[in-house]
Amino acid sequence: MVLFSKKIVLSGLLIWTASTGFCQTVELTLQEADSLFLARNIDLLAEKCNISMADADITQAKLYHNPVISLEENVYNRLSHRYFDFGRESEQLVNVDQLISIAGQHSNVVKEARSEHDVAVARFEELLRNLRAELHQAFVRLYFAQRNMKIYQNEIVSLRTTLDQLIAQEKKGNISRIETARIQALLLSVRREQNEFLENVSSLQGRLRLLMAMPSSMNLIAVFNPDPSALPDVSECDRLLTDSLIQRSDVLMAIHQTEQAKAALKVSKSQAWPEVHITGQYDRNAGYFPNYFAIGVSLSVPIFNHNQGHIRSAKARIVQCEQNYAGTLEKAQNEVMVAKENFLRSLSLEKSVSDNFDKENIQNLFQSVNENYRKRNISLLEFVDFYKTYKEAMLEVSTVREKVYLTAEELNKAAGREIVKY
Repeated sequence: MVLFSKKIVLSGLLIWTASTGFCQTVELTLQEADSLFLARNIDLLAEKCNISMADADITQAKLYHNPVISLEENVYNRLSHRYFDFGRESEQLVNVDQLISIAGQHSNVVKEARSEHDVAVARFEELLRNLRAELHQAFVRLYFAQRNMKIYQNEIVSLRTTLDQLIAQEKKGNISRIETARIQALLLSVRREQNEFLENVSSLQGRLRLLMAMPSSMNLIAVFNPDPSALPDVSECDRLLTDSLIQRSDVLMAIHQTEQAKAALKVSKSQAWPEVHITGQYDRNAGYFPNYFAIGVSLSVPIFNHNQGHIRSAKARIVQCEQNYAGTLEKAQNEVMVAKENFLRSLSLEKSVSDNFDKENIQNLFQSVNENYRKRNISLLEFVDFYKTYKEAMLEVSTVREKVYLTAEELNKAAGREIVKY
């Protein structure tokens, strides 16, 4: 109920922001991003129309042929010597023609339409699989990019404070200009790197806004609580991975395309049978006796055209679809294996980093180094070297943890289902 209320409020905020052009910062969890993506993504909404069209094709395929009714009247009545005489003595001919489907001509067309519907559904699921993986990976990258921005911001604030103190000491003649210039250069370098990260953040926000069809004025903040230690051991999920392959959308699409090709072959074979027409005729005065009623049957004789070209093409299509299915299944198996190995390696690396890296101690050391430099207990070279090492260490740890979730999403995408939940 709370999530539903949040979605209503957020949707209202999006509409209001779009109408006013006001820039608004919005905090989004991955679950909220998923909900907006499913409800608003333009590509998904467009692809759903193909499913609706396939439904309409099934409805159309179920319909039978309409009867053809023709009416004839003679132009000149030689008995009454009148033109366009529609009286009782005039000649009048009525024909009714109804095409009858035989040999599965109607039922096979319906089956083919249903198989086309299955392909449309699988194609939608394939688009959803790829776009959702892109959404999740962009969300994870945005979170860690914004998190890295805080590392730069803390470093900039600390350097700015240190620089102000050095400038004051320089004016008193206690330190040389060279030392102040070196800290200024370090601060400039950090700010330049921060700007590069800001460009990446803007790019990720733009892609997420596009995936969720959000206004360009929205400033997105990714809300995430990563805990790699809570991730499952994928080595215990081999059965799920194996079972999921047959349910992967591109594999299902290849299966349905093969079924569609087989249904098309049946349609082609049934069309090789004659067309059968049942006719009814009423003739008022043209025959030997008035009010002549007759019923008849007509059919085409398949002497030259046995629909052999379409049949051969349909058979080749089946072979092609079967080969595509084999290739798609092999590709899916390979992607799952590679994604699983990459995820396990990332998880193992993250665990080793967590065991050997204490963030709290690093932060304490960071503060201690700043304090000792201001007290002149360490040299300028030691101070600069520590800042570079600190920044690289913090960013490296962030990259390792980001990689865990990116490879987890690759595994979920490869499996076609949520194997790794977080």
